[in-house]
Amino acid sequence: MADERRTLFRHGALILLVSALIGLVVASPAPYPAKWMAAHVSGLLTGILIIAFGGLWPEVRLAASTRTLAMRLGLVAAWLGVLLNVYAAVVNLPGPATAPGVQPAVAWQAFVFNAGLVVVVPSTIGSFFLVWRGLR
Repeated sequence: MADERRTLFRHGALILLVSALIGLVVASPAPYPAKWMAAHVSGLLTGILIIAFGGLWPEVRLAASTRTLAMRLGLVAAWLGVLLNVYAAVVNLPGPATAPGVQPAVAWQAFVFNAGLVVVVPSTIGSFFLVWRGLR
């Protein structure tokens, strides 16, 4: 359990570091600054969330295999989410909130993003559910 907690803390801190480096891109005259800012802020929040998971990890009462699954789902969702945000900033992928009704420049760009979401969304929901169940 202590190793899992330390792993969550380490990954959360690394995500914070990566997000801080993404913030340097925001500070430079990079193209699509709003997308980079979204990736930066999203990464910071994700890092804090993973650290919070580590903070409550001793209270999670699950079987060892289920605990491992919850941790892996959370880390997969966190890292892939950060990568997808960076990808969206690099290719200037329009979104429903940032550019409603606008189609991507190339169709495969949206396919790559949506394929990532097919992993991120269920992984996030699964990890949240398992951790919630373990807090009963």
